[in-house]
Amino acid sequence: MPLAAPALVPKTPSAAGNPVAVVVGDSEPARQAARFLSEASWRVERVSTVLEESADQLLRDASAVIVDAAAVPEALQATIEHLQGVCPEAATILLPAADAPRPQFAGLGSGRPRLVPVPVQRESLLTSLEAEIGYRGLLRENRILRHQLRAATRLEDWVGCSDEAAGIRSAIVTTAFSDGPVLIVGEPGSGRRLAAELIHRLGRQSSLPFLALQAASLATELGPILARLRRGDRGFTAEAPSARPGSLYLSGAEQLRPGDQATLEDAVRRPPPFRLILSATPDLRGRVRAGTFSSALFHRLETSTIRVPPLRERREDIPALLLHFLKRAAETSGEPPFGISGKAVEQCGGYDWPGNTAELRMWVERAVATARVSRFSGAVLPEALCIPPDGGPPHTPSTGARPLKEVIAGIEKRLIERALKRTGGNQKRAARFLQMNPTTLHEKMKRHGLLRRAGADSGSRKSGERRTGTGVAQGG
Repeated sequence: MPLAAPALVPKTPSAAGNPVAVVVGDSEPARQAARFLSEASWRVERVSTVLEESADQLLRDASAVIVDAAAVPEALQATIEHLQGVCPEAATILLPAADAPRPQFAGLGSGRPRLVPVPVQRESLLTSLEAEIGYRGLLRENRILRHQLRAATRLEDWVGCSDEAAGIRSAIVTTAFSDGPVLIVGEPGSGRRLAAELIHRLGRQSSLPFLALQAASLATELGPILARLRRGDRGFTAEAPSARPGSLYLSGAEQLRPGDQATLEDAVRRPPPFRLILSATPDLRGRVRAGTFSSALFHRLETSTIRVPPLRERREDIPALLLHFLKRAAETSGEPPFGISGKAVEQCGGYDWPGNTAELRMWVERAVATARVSRFSGAVLPEALCIPPDGGPPHTPSTGARPLKEVIAGIEKRLIERALKRTGGNQKRAARFLQMNPTTLHEKMKRHGLLRRAGADSGSRKSGERRTGTGVAQGG
């Protein structure tokens, strides 16, 4: 949708006041144009030439500039070029003399002014001005979209070189330019949340927070939550303490209760002031057929669905993902960059990765952590660590057949412990080291039982300090 053009004849002035028009020249056509604009609720300013330095501030505030060609006969091209530099967004109207040749304005392209013949007619002037404002708005919108598209097509956070990865990036870009609800379908660990964050980051409300909720862990019904978010209640979450979110990401939508499904359907029909992004597993369509998920809600979301294929369907992405996760794991551990052999990459490409990119990331982080605590401190991970005899990812006795979620939790706990040890137990510094919000770190420490340990360690240190202090006093 193009940006809305300002009203030419507003019934009531806006809060910012009437739009400003600068009329250049003092001839009869210029005075007529000024009179017509004043009658149409424009605030008119008059200047003899735009090349004077004193006129620059007036031009920067102008929504329209009316130039009498007779006022600057020898410097018409320079005048229009100057306007393009000072007020490129302003609609420019030129009043050429009736017997003068049509100006060409070579090299100006879309910056050429619109011509209104002399003598000036009210309807002709206002119609041409409205058309020029709309045209300038389209140009502005086009520049914004092209800028966003250039930034979005890189999408460096979505790593991969396969056709499927390119399709996902394209879908994210297309979806980000709209404002409606989005459904992201994919297996757990395939990157659904990352896709949602990229849609938010590229969207129109990217300056507002991104709020993520899990359908399975909602303590209350969804209706009151949406009502509070609509109102922008302060202190709703630690992630969005002071304003409504720009995007609400609801993962595991297939697990929503029937009442919450009805609430969500109403929210999709009457969009809230923030964007709704939902994710679900591929069996959502089967749940619709089985009657456990609302068919009405599904059909409303189906038109804006992004499918994220599992990693086994985009094996070409595995080498790039390996290098990406290795680099991040090395940065987190504070160690020099690790490498990986071509044979190991080939072996990884032959594995199905049932946990998708989350499992691959976990495996790389575990490999880097193992290399750190073992005798291997060089720049290359050893073959014995990278390639197990069966050709799949390495399995250490400590993990056994534990669920993926439990293994990831163990890795997360060790990383937090390491960060706290490096920072002497200072949670704020540890949060900066781990590149996360201090509130999030506090919650994770509580979940992993690290708060009690931190408190005990702190108490032991203080007790030792008191004992040391008493000994010194007695000795003195």
